[in-house]
Amino acid sequence: DIESSLSPTRSPCSAGDGSGLQSKSWSKLKSMVHFSPLAFTLKPRHSWVQLAGHTSFTAGDGGRLLKRYCECEQRCLEKLMKDVLRPYVPGYYGVLHKDEQDFNIMDDLLTDFDMPSIMDCKMGSRTCLEEELIKAKECQRLRRDMYEKMISVDPAAPTEEERAQQGVLKPRYMRWRETLSSTATLGFRIEGIKQKGDGSCNTGFKKTKHREQVVKAFEDFVDGDKSYLKRLEELRSVLEKSDFFRTHEVRTRFPP
Repeated sequence: DIESSLSPTRSPCSAGDGSGLQSKSWSKLKSMVHFSPLAFTLKPRHSWVQLAGHTSFTAGDGGRLLKRYCECEQRCLEKLMKDVLRPYVPGYYGVLHKDEQDFNIMDDLLTDFDMPSIMDCKMGSRTCLEEELIKAKECQRLRRDMYEKMISVDPAAPTEEERAQQGVLKPRYMRWRETLSSTATLGFRIEGIKQKGDGSCNTGFKKTKHREQVVKAFEDFVDGDKSYLKRLEELRSVLEKSDFFRTHEVRTRFPP
């Protein structure tokens, strides 16, 4: 998501191996950067696969996506269209009013793929802004939904007080979530993977924390093909030249 700050795949990067397609240039392929939640259409039925994040996409026409409107995201997308990152992000085509709702219109980067392999990664060593933590501390509202998410992953994670209250504070949940995965240790985490072979989706990476676990996940995903490394190096070089990237904070958006 791009909100008031940058999130290039939701800060996240999505990598597709492009199997079944002729080789394309990096700028045309545009398969390394996507906007989370990682959802995409599969031709010709336009059925949806949701790997991670919040459901906010719907299918548009002509290989485009409609994403629920956000003004801050609109401003960021407009700026990206004038930045050196333009070839590495979805094209943006303005706002559409449909069914009494506004949507930002952008490219579906996977529209030319028949059997894509997808990995959704959340970039960053912290998934919240300092101002969000301050605001959440001032509010001090117990979140039962976050408590239930916590115990679904690790029943022993809540304190005795949190267990008695059947709720946790948002800052506490966010800090716990970051230390659970490789976010705090490696500066990114794997959210989900869809493999081209059987079309299976795996989102069981919440506890993939250690370097060895992450390396194994990448090795299984690429199956020996390391061509993506050159693309990531190219992307890094462009990010270092980008005015937009230099002047925006990268973050992942949590639900309010």
